[in-house]
Amino acid sequence: MLEPLTGPPRHVGPYRLLARVGAGGMGEVFLARSRPGTPLVAVKTVRSDLDIDHEFRVRFRREIAAARAVSGPGTAALLDGDAAAEVPWLATEYVAGPALGQTVRRCGPLPAGAVRALGARLAHALGTVHLAQVLHRDLKPGNVLLAPDGPRLIDFGIAQAFDATALTTAGMIVGTPGYLAPEQLLGSHAVVPASDVFALGAVLAYAASGRGPFDDQEIASVIFRITQGDADLSGVPEDDGLRETVAACLAPAPDDRPTAAELAGRLEEPSAAAAVPWPAEVLSLFAEHREAVERCERAAAEGEFAAADTVTGGAPEVGGHPAPLSASVPGPSPSPPAPAARRRWPWIAAAVLAVSAVTLAAVLLPGGGGGDGAGRAPQAAASGGAGGGGARGPLVVSEYGDAHRTGDHGPEGLRAAARPEGWKPWSVARPEGLDDRGDGCVLAGATLVCRDGKGAAAGFDAASGRHRWTTRGFPGRADELTGHHAVPPEAGPEGRAVYVPSELGVTKVDVASGAERWRKPTPTGSGTLALAYADDVVYAVEFRLGGSAPGDAPGSSVVRARAASDGRELWRSKALPKTAGPLVVDGGRVFTALEKGGVVRLDARTGDTARTAAVPCDDLMLRGASALVCWSRASDGVRELDPATLRTRRVVAADVRPSGPRPVLGPRGVLVVASDSPDPDAVIEHELSAYDWRTGKRRWRYGAPNDLATLALAGDRVLSAGAFELRGLRLDGDVDTLRTKEIPKAGATGIADPFATFGKPLYAGGAVFATTAEGKVVSGNAP
Repeated sequence: MLEPLTGPPRHVGPYRLLARVGAGGMGEVFLARSRPGTPLVAVKTVRSDLDIDHEFRVRFRREIAAARAVSGPGTAALLDGDAAAEVPWLATEYVAGPALGQTVRRCGPLPAGAVRALGARLAHALGTVHLAQVLHRDLKPGNVLLAPDGPRLIDFGIAQAFDATALTTAGMIVGTPGYLAPEQLLGSHAVVPASDVFALGAVLAYAASGRGPFDDQEIASVIFRITQGDADLSGVPEDDGLRETVAACLAPAPDDRPTAAELAGRLEEPSAAAAVPWPAEVLSLFAEHREAVERCERAAAEGEFAAADTVTGGAPEVGGHPAPLSASVPGPSPSPPAPAARRRWPWIAAAVLAVSAVTLAAVLLPGGGGGDGAGRAPQAAASGGAGGGGARGPLVVSEYGDAHRTGDHGPEGLRAAARPEGWKPWSVARPEGLDDRGDGCVLAGATLVCRDGKGAAAGFDAASGRHRWTTRGFPGRADELTGHHAVPPEAGPEGRAVYVPSELGVTKVDVASGAERWRKPTPTGSGTLALAYADDVVYAVEFRLGGSAPGDAPGSSVVRARAASDGRELWRSKALPKTAGPLVVDGGRVFTALEKGGVVRLDARTGDTARTAAVPCDDLMLRGASALVCWSRASDGVRELDPATLRTRRVVAADVRPSGPRPVLGPRGVLVVASDSPDPDAVIEHELSAYDWRTGKRRWRYGAPNDLATLALAGDRVLSAGAFELRGLRLDGDVDTLRTKEIPKAGATGIADPFATFGKPLYAGGAVFATTAEGKVVSGNAP
C-alpha cells in the first residue's frame, strides 16, 4: 500500500513525489505528478547507493527506449525519463490498483473466469509488446497491475530489442527464477517472444492456484524443474480447458508454445469486451487503493493551489449586493501546533537550507465605525490583533501587513478559523476589464479586490474565486512614469470600502457592490507611488514628471491627504525629492523614505514638513510607536531611528546589506533580512539572516532560493514566496520545521514558465491570495 512522503516536497525531474509505492533490488517506485491538476504518474528511480556505471546507464536507457516503443491497451505508457540524470529515473502512467501478487496473497486464487479474462488481456498486451520488436523478459505477478477495467503490464526493466546484444556476463541469469523460460535459464541467446509466453503461463498458474508452477524451497530445484518441464498445475482448474492452455504455455520447447495472439484466442470468451469478473474481495482491494491515493493527494494538496480555473464566472451581479460569505473571526482559538520534525532529504538539501519569509501581512483591525466617514476607530497594533477582546471586524489584509508596514500579519494569517467560510483552493482568469499594467490586491472580509494600471478593480469571492464585479478605470492611457505599477489598494478597518490607486488617480469603491463612491485624478504627468489609510483619511504620494502644478520640479513628489468620506482634499505637502518607500501613518505623523536616501516626517493634520534626516534609508516601517526602522539597499544594516527626532539610535544587522524583498519585523522581536551571498561564485545567490531585535545578535543564517521575491511573518513562522514555491519556517530557524507549497504555473503548452511569478501575496486564515504574471488570480494553502 502507498506510504505518503513526509517532510519537504521531493522532486525527480519535473515530478513532485507524493508517496512511496514500493521498492525492488534496483530502485524505488513513487506516486507523483508534475503539478496540481495533472494526471498521476509512477516514477521509478534507481537506488542512489548503487554504483551507476556506464553499462548500467546503457541498460537503463534501453529500458526507456523499450517502454517508449510500447503503447496500447494493457500496458502502462511511458511518459518521461532520463538515463543521464545523477539518479536515473523514468515516469509511466499510474495504475491505481494492486499488483497481481499482492492480490492473490490478500484475496486468494482468482476464479477461473477471472483468470481467463486476465490472461486474454495480458496476451493482447504481450502481443503489442512483441509487435514493437521488444521482449519483456521479466513477466511475473509483481509486474502485472490490476485495475477495475483490466490488468496493465509494467516494468520493462530488462527489456531487450529483438536484435540487441544482451548486456550480461556469462552465467548471469536476467529475470525472476520461477517465471523464466528454459532457454533463459540455460544461458541461450535465443530468447524469443515465446519466452514471454512461458512466463505468462506461469503467471496464470499462480493467479489460478496461489502458487507458481515450479515453486520449490531451493532455487536450484526451481531451475531443474523448469528445464525438465516439471510444472505442478494441480491447483489450476480444468474448467473450459484452462489447465490445458496454461500447460501449452509452459512447454519446454519455444516452438511448442502458442504465440501471444493464439493464446488470447484460446482464453477469450465470447463476451471478451465485458469487464473482468473480479470477485468481491478484489473489488474491495481496488477501493482500498483508490482511498489510499486520495489520502496522498489530500495530504499533498493541503498546500497546493488549483491548477486550472475553478470557476467559469458568469455575469457579475448588477444592482444588488452579492450575498457575502461569512468572514467573521471567532474568539481566541489555539494556534496550530508546530509542525512535527521532518527528516532532511539529501536530494534537496539546498532547498531545505533555504529559509524564507514574505512581505505582506494580514492584520485584524477593530470593528465599529471607523474609516469611510462613519466615525473614528484606532488602528490596530502592529501585532496584528485587535485589542481589548471586544467585537471584531472583518479580516483586512494588505501586502504590507499591519498599518506600520512591518510585514507581520499576526496569528490570524495562518489560523484556519479566520479564513472565509467554505474556502478551498481556487484559480480564475483575470477579468477582461483589467489591463496587465498594474498589480496589487487587498482582502476586505470575504472579498478580494485586485487593481490594474488605469485604476480599474475587480472583486472576487475570497472563498471560491467567483467574480463579483469590475469597476471602470480612468480614461486615457497610463504613462508608465513609475514602471510596473504595484501600489496595492487600501481598505478601511471595517472592510466596507477599498481605495484603488493608479498612475491616473485614486478611486473609492464599495466592497459589497463595486459601486464607485468617488474618483480623484492626479495631475497630468503624475503617478501614485504610495497609498495609506488612517483615521478617515487617505494619503497618497504623487510623483511629478515636472511642471504639472505650481512649484513642482521635475522628479519631485508631493503627499496629498483626502477625506475618506468624499475624497475632498485636506492638504497637499510642499514638493519633496522623489519618495521610494511606503507611507507609514501613526499618531498624527506621516513618514516616508526618499529614493536617494533620507527620511521625511510630515504633520498628519497640515502636511507641513516636521523633520527630515539625511540617513541612508530608502524604505521603512514602524515598530510600535516608539521606533522607526529604515534601511537602504545601498548601505549595510537596518537602522533604528527615534520617530520624534529621526536621529539614529543604533544599527542592527550591520554585517549584511539588505537586497531583494523588504525585511520583516514582528512582535516576537525577530528581524529577518535578505541579502546577497558574500561568495559571488556560490550556487545560492541570496541568504536570509535573522536577528534578535532587542540584543542585535544573529539567531540564524541560511541560504535562500535564488527566486526569493517576498518575505512575511505570521504567528511563529517566517514565510517566503518565490517563482515556483511558497515556504514557511519557524522563527527559531529549525530547518526541520520547513514546509513547502508548490505554485502551479504553466503556459498553453503546459511547460512551467519561470517568469510567471506571483505578485505580492496576501495571507489570511491559513490561505494565500495572489495574482500571477500569467493573468491569473489564485488562492491556495499557506505553508
